[in-house]
Amino acid sequence: MKKSKIENRKFSGFWLLASGFWLLMLLTSCGRGDEAESEKELIIISPHGSDIRYEFSHAFSQWHQKKYGSPVNVKWPDIGGGGTGNIVRYLDQAYQEGGSPGYDLLFGGGSYTYTIYQAKNYLVKPDLPAEVLARVPKDIFSTPLHGAGDSWIAATMSNFGITYNKDRIAELGLQVPRTWEDLTGPQWIGLMSLSDPSKSGSVRSSYDQIFMQYGWEKGWRSIVLMFANTDNIRDSGSAPADDVGSAQAVAGIVIDFYGRKAILRAGESICGFVIPDGGSITDPDPIAMLRGAPHPEIASHFIEFVISEEGQKLWTFRVGTPGGPKKYVLGRLSVLPEMYEKYRDEMFDPVSPFTSAAALKADISSKWRNDFIGELIRSALIENIEALRSARRAVHAAGDPPELLAKLTAPPTFIPTKVVNGKLEDQPPRPITASDQQAVAAEFKPKDNVRKPQTERLQQRLMDLWQREFLQRCKEVEKLAKYR
Repeated sequence: MKKSKIENRKFSGFWLLASGFWLLMLLTSCGRGDEAESEKELIIISPHGSDIRYEFSHAFSQWHQKKYGSPVNVKWPDIGGGGTGNIVRYLDQAYQEGGSPGYDLLFGGGSYTYTIYQAKNYLVKPDLPAEVLARVPKDIFSTPLHGAGDSWIAATMSNFGITYNKDRIAELGLQVPRTWEDLTGPQWIGLMSLSDPSKSGSVRSSYDQIFMQYGWEKGWRSIVLMFANTDNIRDSGSAPADDVGSAQAVAGIVIDFYGRKAILRAGESICGFVIPDGGSITDPDPIAMLRGAPHPEIASHFIEFVISEEGQKLWTFRVGTPGGPKKYVLGRLSVLPEMYEKYRDEMFDPVSPFTSAAALKADISSKWRNDFIGELIRSALIENIEALRSARRAVHAAGDPPELLAKLTAPPTFIPTKVVNGKLEDQPPRPITASDQQAVAAEFKPKDNVRKPQTERLQQRLMDLWQREFLQRCKEVEKLAKYR
């Protein structure tokens, strides 16, 4: 049957409308495709705070737009806390399950932790020209600034020292501490703030420098007495500086930039920061690409930016200077020596770490000690902190008899094992000496085929031993002190 003109017009109108609809959808789809193509994404796992995240996110996106033609949306997902310990556990679980952790980069944390990541094959070399990576020197006074095969590279560096409250020191008639040992005296009882080294790689590195300077026995004694002098023990490495700035504590051990920022916030008349005489080394704060990174090209670009002059200006310049941070003073050290020659006037702290050799150098024992020292301090001292404080006060009230101080600060014990016919046999417990540190590391983080499957059991029994042993020691010392 022949259609009427009206029906034909309706039919034609329908197809015109339908065609317009599909054309609109096609154009919208194309537009979205172009938009998706122009949007870049980067996912970073990091212990860095919101100040560093803010400055690097904004500056990198602008730099990337200028150099590579597109902005980048930098994401910093939360894994339930950004401390080094949480990051290690997260990555271990992700890679053990056989997949990618879903992150592109690791950004920040002590260099020791990166040697662990490297040994576990979590890191890959970024796709950058050799001349770009070579901007960062190979080392600073024998401390490496590159991982093996450029698996990681120093993004900035840190020293460690003592932050102190000038007003409170004057009020209490104390002397400004100049060495680590200065903080062990009874005049500091109840006045210190320290952090938990089992939760932060940088905090662990700061305490390790006490062992580097004093050796195992005196280092342990110093650590015990410092914790006995605490009023606050914090999870975060930055918290002692906050406590000192607010007068909740008189002194604390912190990374240099936390000490500098405390001075900036509270004022030079209130806060001070000192690097102990002969007691600190420069430690790299690395960046690395993760194996299985979902955006490897953008991750390489981010590393390129961080070690460029543009990135290094964020670490070192004052707020508001051209090329510097927009909102927050980061107060860190540059890994580029030439920055200190070219930009001294713009820098928050223009003193170059490259021009004066560090008095303290890492020893071979450090790599073994780092395997267990954080958990040892937590199990023995932090979990028994009230008993430790009480024992220390009792000993001081008794006149600080040397034999009681020696008993309180004696090194802990460990349980060595021996492989016999493919099985582990326990040996008698013995005190940890300087020469035993490698053996303790072998028990706590074993690498051999017999011990490694039993890692969890071996670790737990050592931590239980340290906790029980030290609690009993504190009770005995306090009892002896009160009945002298």
